[in-house]
Amino acid sequence: MNTKLVWAALLMAATVVPAFADDAAPAPAVKNVCLQRSLIDGWGSRDDHSMIINDRFGRKFLLTLAGMCSDLKFSFAAGVHGFGGGGMCVDRGDHIVMRGGGASMMQSTCWVTKIQLYTQEMAAADKAARAAHQPLNTY
Repeated sequence: MNTKLVWAALLMAATVVPAFADDAAPAPAVKNVCLQRSLIDGWGSRDDHSMIINDRFGRKFLLTLAGMCSDLKFSFAAGVHGFGGGGMCVDRGDHIVMRGGGASMMQSTCWVTKIQLYTQEMAAADKAARAAHQPLNTY
């Protein structure tokens, strides 16, 4: 009788432990993020070296930029130019060309160094940093 109870307890423990382990496992990172050029449906500057681009499905993408991006928050138009002909998706090395609005009123060009999905957690962290007058996180 005691052996049956021990085996029953071991069996229950073996089924409960993996359930908790699955909850603690981190979500897999998205490796291939594709912001299709033809689906771009709006954008906004995040800071001088990053921007948020929306697609027609309501997804938001964070693009980290390098180059002369100082007028990014004042620009009223932006275009994506593919590096080496470009593909269907915006990718590292693509150029973002912005026009007008800033101190220079000229065209400025940056290039994409990183692209990732802009999550609700990132947006909440950015909002909290702005409210506290702190620098935005680097992702």
